[in-house]
Amino acid sequence: MVPPQFIDSFFKDLPFVVKIIWILATVFFFVLLNLILFLKVVRHRLRKKEAFLKNKGKEYEVHIVNYLYACEGCEDVNSTQEKLISELKLSLKTSVNRKVFVHTLLTLKGEVSGSMVDVINQLYRRLGLNKHALSRLRSSKWHVVAIGIRDLRRFKVLEAQKEVAKCINHSKVEVRRQAYLYFINLFGFKGLDFLDHLKISISVWDRIGILGALQEMKTQEVPDTRKWLRSQNSYVVLLALDLVRGYNLRENQEELLQLIQHQNSKVRLKTIHVLNHLYITEAKELLINAYETLTVKEQIAVFELLENMGAIEEESFVLKHITSHIFEIKVLALKILKQINTPKFLGVKNEMSRLGNFKLIDFLEKIP
Repeated sequence: MVPPQFIDSFFKDLPFVVKIIWILATVFFFVLLNLILFLKVVRHRLRKKEAFLKNKGKEYEVHIVNYLYACEGCEDVNSTQEKLISELKLSLKTSVNRKVFVHTLLTLKGEVSGSMVDVINQLYRRLGLNKHALSRLRSSKWHVVAIGIRDLRRFKVLEAQKEVAKCINHSKVEVRRQAYLYFINLFGFKGLDFLDHLKISISVWDRIGILGALQEMKTQEVPDTRKWLRSQNSYVVLLALDLVRGYNLRENQEELLQLIQHQNSKVRLKTIHVLNHLYITEAKELLINAYETLTVKEQIAVFELLENMGAIEEESFVLKHITSHIFEIKVLALKILKQINTPKFLGVKNEMSRLGNFKLIDFLEKIP
C-alpha cells in the first residue's frame, strides 16, 4: 500500500492544472463505476421481469385453453369453467397481471376462429375486464383512455357505445381515432352516426383509416350520406364526399351541386372532383357561372371536368381561356377546344404558330 505521505508529497509537487486533471479523472472513474453497477442492476431487473411476464403468459394460456375446451359447444358455463373464472379473478387483481392476461387473450383470439372467438369475448366480460376497460375512459391520461377504447373494440363490447361516444370530440387525435374505429368495427355503416355529433376535425389519415375499415366490412349496405353532405362541419363533409365517390352515390346529386357554393375551398375542390368522377353533366353550367369566384386549383379542376364531359355549348367559355396566364388552364382549354371543335382549334393553332408558341403547339399535336 502506498503511504499517504507519499501521495501528499506527490500532489504537492504537481502543477495546478495536472492536479485538476487527476481530481476529475478520479471523479469520472467513480461515476463510471456507479453507472456500470446501476446498469447491471437494471438489466437484472428487466430480465427478471421479462421472465416473470413470459411465465405468467404461459400460465394464463393454459388456463384459457382449459376454459375453451372445458365444455366445447355448451351454451352455459359449467363447474370447471366457473372454477377457472374464480381462480383467474383472484389473479387479475393487479394491473400487471391484467395486462399480461389481455395480451395472451388477444394472441389466442388471433389463432382461433368461429365460435371460439365468441367464447373468448364472453370470458373477457365474465372476468369483469370490460369494467376495467370502461373505467379507463374516465382517466385524465389520454393514452389510458385510448387503450381502454381499443380493448373494448377488440373484444366487441357493444354496450360501451354511450361511454365511447363521449370521446368522439376528445382533444387528443389518438383517442378520437380509437373511438372512430370502435364504432365502425362494431357497428359498420350504422356506426358512422358518430359524425352527427362530431364538432372538431378529422385528419386525412383518419379519413383513410375510416374508409379502409368500411371496405373490410362484408355487408353490401350503402350509407345514406346526404345528411353529412349538409353538415356544418367541413371535415364531416369531406369524409362524406369520399364515401360518395367510393360508393358511386349518384343519388346525392342535388346535395353535391349545392356544395359548389360551399364556403370551404377544400370542400369545393373535392366536390368538383367527385362531380367529375360521377359524370354529373348538370354541374357544368353551375361551375362556369361560379368560375370567377373559385381558387386557381378549383378552376383547373373545372377544366378537367370539362375535358371529361365538355360539349360544343362550352366553346365560348373555353375560347376565353386559351390565352390564360395559368399554363395548366391554357393547355386544358386548348385540349377541350380540340375535342369539341377541331376546325376552330386548327385556326387557333395556326395563329399561335405565327406568334411563335411552337413548344405548346408541338405538345398539343402529340395529344391524341
